[in-house]
Amino acid sequence: MIRIISGKFKGRKLATGRERTGFRPTKDRVKESLFSILGTMENKNVIDLFAGTGNLGFEALSRGAKKCIFIEKDKKQSEMIKSNADLLGISDKCIIHSFDAITFLKKNEINCDIIFADPPYQFLRTKQLFELFNKTSNIKIIYESSKSFNFPESILKKIKSEKIYGDTKLTFLEV
Repeated sequence: MIRIISGKFKGRKLATGRERTGFRPTKDRVKESLFSILGTMENKNVIDLFAGTGNLGFEALSRGAKKCIFIEKDKKQSEMIKSNADLLGISDKCIIHSFDAITFLKKNEINCDIIFADPPYQFLRTKQLFELFNKTSNIKIIYESSKSFNFPESILKKIKSEKIYGDTKLTFLEV
């Protein structure tokens, strides 16, 4: 189980689907630092790419985000996100798509304040993902990766800061 660490749903536990291979939810101390750096979520529209459990999107909603779009290609995980939204009574603030992040970014105009991107550490389409990020504007992107991850040259100028917590690196970008 994953728990929400602050806000309206503080302490609430979420179903995770832990039997999934590659399961790597954002740890509480990383989440706490991330949201402390971001500040208020009040009335923000967020996207949780590679949502997995929906951990980051639900934390943002708990802290006052207006809406979250969850993008998770695994159908079973998407259903679990929907179930957790129902459990919290916030289905009206959640849009859940069961397809991959690249497809979503290609087919949709991105209109939000913050994007959480937490792809698998061995994600092979990083260059394509960052090309799509470069086509957005006025959005904060928080990219969670292993601490050894190196960004493509085209994105380096957009990095505002990086924080490392164990093997996890949070990179804050503005595009």
